[in-house]
This record gives sequence, C-alpha cells and structure tokens, in this order.
Amino acid sequence: MPGKKIQEEVGDLFVTDQAVTVKLLPSKKSGTHKISWFSEGSVTNVKVAAKDIAFLVGKLQGKSRVVKRLTVMTDRGPSHDLTKTGLHEAVAKAGFDVLG
Repeated sequence: MPGKKIQEEVGDLFVTDQAVTVKLLPSKKSGTHKISWFSEGSVTNVKVAAKDIAFLVGKLQGKSRVVKRLTVMTDRGPSHDLTKTGLHEAVAKAGFDVLG
C-alpha cells in the first residue's frame, strides 16, 4: 500500500516468574502476559517462551509498526547475568534481536 507508513519500534521486555511485559517505544504501547516458563531466574522452556514473546509483541505492534529489537530485563536486578537465563535464546527464537 503506498502511503501506509511503517514505524520501527524498539521493545522493552521485562520478565518475572509470573509474567512477561513488553513496552514499545516510541508509541508507549504496553502489554502483559501470564507465564509459567520462567522460574528461579531462568527459562525452563525456550520454545514456549519464544511463542509467548512473539505473541505479545505481535499483538502490540499491529500493522503500522514493526519491532526487530528488544531490550531484555528481569526482576532479579542489574547484577543478574542475563546470558545465563536463556532469555537471549528465547528472544532470538521468537525472531528478534537482543539489544545490550
């Protein structure tokens, strides 16, 4: 469609033991999805995690936005090593690049 402008956005992905939250920037759209695949600071099922992440981002981005990169955070704080959590693998499997 000519004239339909696609806006690229970056998403902030925040994961706790009970839920995953995504906030898109600059549109400030956000959403939360209950999960059961993150326990004791790591992903227990990468395939299900990727599916949930892709679902939530797809729901928020709609047709006029595209999300390619996500910033990943957990409730464990900044000192927690994210590379050992399995979140990078889940985000990549969902089809997104990890920022940071």
